[in-house]
Amino acid sequence: MHILLVGLSHRTAPIEVRDRVSFPGERLGEALSELQSRLGEAAILSTCNRTEVYAVTEDPGEAAMEAGGFLGRHGGSTAAEVRPYLYERVDAEAARHLFRVACGLDSMIVGESQILGQVRDSLGAASSSQTVQAPLVGLFHAAIRAGRRAREETEVGRNTLSVSYAGVRLAERALGTLRGLRALLIGAGEAGQLVARALRTAGIADLTLANRTLERGEDLAQSLGGRAVPFSDIGSALSETDIVISATDAPDFVMDRGAVASAVNGRERGLFLFDLAMPRDIDPHAAEVEGVRLFNIDHLAAIAEENLEGRRRAVAEAEEVVEQELSRFMTWWQGLGTAPVVRDLRQQAEDIRRRELARAMQRLGHLDAGDRLVVDALTQSIVNSLLHDPTSFIKQQAGRSQIDTVRDLFRLRGGPEDESGGASRRS
Repeated sequence: MHILLVGLSHRTAPIEVRDRVSFPGERLGEALSELQSRLGEAAILSTCNRTEVYAVTEDPGEAAMEAGGFLGRHGGSTAAEVRPYLYERVDAEAARHLFRVACGLDSMIVGESQILGQVRDSLGAASSSQTVQAPLVGLFHAAIRAGRRAREETEVGRNTLSVSYAGVRLAERALGTLRGLRALLIGAGEAGQLVARALRTAGIADLTLANRTLERGEDLAQSLGGRAVPFSDIGSALSETDIVISATDAPDFVMDRGAVASAVNGRERGLFLFDLAMPRDIDPHAAEVEGVRLFNIDHLAAIAEENLEGRRRAVAEAEEVVEQELSRFMTWWQGLGTAPVVRDLRQQAEDIRRRELARAMQRLGHLDAGDRLVVDALTQSIVNSLLHDPTSFIKQQAGRSQIDTVRDLFRLRGGPEDESGGASRRS
């Protein structure tokens, strides 16, 4: 039984590829069901900067090919087209990667606050779709614990930028100052709320919010001293704004080139667009419209580098947390494989002992009850003595390949099971 990770991120794939190979909330349940039919136990972590598949499998090579094909099909391409952007990790390396992600160490903005909640949401979605059991649940819980510790025990999560706040800083760099300008925020989720608060802090004079659920938009607008408009009024709101930051979970564009062109037609002041969503909310061709400056999350690279430069010591401390939690998790993970094989080995030895003892007792019919108990105890002692060292080695030192060798050597029936007794899934 192995942990497998197959994914891509801002480190390996351009935004055009990440855009296609992403799973907005409304598509995630269906995608998880399809993935389970191909891999068995599996989870998907999909954020603005990454899409990663986590699975438990007996054959990592075959499962990695399945996962690559799944991501390729979802992105409207083939596995061969997506594969150059993919990375694969197995067992401890897969776990270490997820722990680093949860700690914010693999984020574009190191230490950013949203990723830990996204890891938690990923586990929640997989649990709701019933595509995970004890092994992956344990992995994600361990990652969440690592992320929480990194933020509580180190400086990596303190006074850091979220992607949302970095987007506002990007707008300040492009426009000089935001004071007195008008802003339109599309989306009232967590990212949108962070943007709205940052805009107010930066001195935005007029804040308009558009959300698919008008009531939720009105609640947030009221708390920020802004106003809410129906999602259908985005077009008209565009013509009255200077800055647009879009952060929805929509599967398709919420703003096309034509709408943007109409908004800037006949006006002197340009329009700043920041697309925080994945998949993207704003048609990339909108950047071709005169007077429009369109940015996406990949334009945060310079701000991300500045953020990292001042946080290297905190990063090193968080890396220590990752290694501590990884050691703890791997001890638990190894136990998932050793407990069943030790149980099966002892059960096989006991079956043989009872069978051979019964045959011997038929030839030793003259023995009284007391002598029979002595012989029974003797055979138990012999079996326990013979198995003591092998079972101690399996529990304390055996790796996955050695566990498989024990099963093959003693022809033990069945395969690895989790601690809850559930049979392992196929690769």
